[in-house]
Amino acid sequence: MQSKNIIFNSLRESFSIIWKNKLLFLSLFILQIAFFVVFSAVNIKYQTKILENTKAITDYLSQQKLDEASATDAILQQKNILGDDPLMISENFDEIVKNFRLYLGYVFILLIFFISIAWAITYRLLKKTSLRQLTNIFLKNIVILLFYLGLIFTFFFLLLNVSITQLAEQSSMLFAKYSTFLIVSIILAYFMFISIAIANHIKLKNIVQKTLSIGIRKAHYVLSVYFINIFLLFISMSLLYYFIEKNPFILLLSLILFVFSFVFGRILIINVVEKLKA
Repeated sequence: MQSKNIIFNSLRESFSIIWKNKLLFLSLFILQIAFFVVFSAVNIKYQTKILENTKAITDYLSQQKLDEASATDAILQQKNILGDDPLMISENFDEIVKNFRLYLGYVFILLIFFISIAWAITYRLLKKTSLRQLTNIFLKNIVILLFYLGLIFTFFFLLLNVSITQLAEQSSMLFAKYSTFLIVSIILAYFMFISIAIANHIKLKNIVQKTLSIGIRKAHYVLSVYFINIFLLFISMSLLYYFIEKNPFILLLSLILFVFSFVFGRILIINVVEKLKA
């Protein structure tokens, strides 16, 4: 019963805060849109490069005769079964890995900057803070994010340190590694948002201890908040998918709901965690 009260009270307070601070909420809304625009630009740039290298590999392979008879004939003639220029496959693969690493690097910087400033302004929305306090929160957020996202991205960068030969020979092992990476990333993300939510009131040296206390002992509250945020996101994405070519007005409302779910989610998490840290 107490769990429901905390969640319902936090939901009510979150909507009330938004209503009382419309201009500040609008600034967060615009900031969220700006993030999606920049993220999309980075994504399109490097996705295009990666697709070009992938196409070069597939086009080259499609020109080769890779059936059993042709492969046997090539071996008997001491020719490479992958054609006259097999190195172009590994060269393009290496280029794919390089561009993907650059992409991850830009995403890492973008996430660090955006999340730090967005959560700092969200604190300002909930409680009146001075410019000095806001700057302090922003800097603490950067330290926290460097720790959590640093672990996630470093782990993923290590997984990318693979050649095309290793990719073919160790596919099952790589699947296990990527599965482990996914599980660890979800756990780190779970605790990361708790740490950011309490950064305003807890010293950096005590954040890990307090985060673990809230995240483990009061997991049912935190998971309830995450479920609400994921549900809002799921609804907006479902509407976007369904109405993308059917109803422009509902499509626009779906886009607004999509952006709103991120901004509202931060407000709700902070509201709930504020009650849990006591």
